[in-house]
Amino acid sequence: MASKKSKKAKQAAKAEAEKARKKAKKEAKKAKERAEKAAKKAKKKAKDAAAAVTEAVTPAPKAASAAAPAPAAPAKPSAPAPSTETVTALRARAKEAGVAGYSRMTKAELLEALRS
Repeated sequence: MASKKSKKAKQAAKAEAEKARKKAKKEAKKAKERAEKAAKKAKKKAKDAAAAVTEAVTPAPKAASAAAPAPAAPAKPSAPAPSTETVTALRARAKEAGVAGYSRMTKAELLEALRS
């Protein structure tokens, strides 16, 4: 009689374990979906922020004046336009410039750090 009870208890324990495993798997799937959704939202915000930085950096067209234009300061010859530079290229420039924490910065943060 005792062995029948132990078999039933063992089967019940297995059933509970399987139920718990399925529930954990379902919760993990939901967590993954939430994380993916949050990552997608963060990526969109970063893209919007980069676009805002690009708009803020782009100079407005100057009106024609009668006076002779002032001589322009020489530009950095190897630096492409900030909006077209990749984060990798910006990080390389930041490293050369000695910017602290450049490896964890976003594109917008790198652009701001390199501007100053």
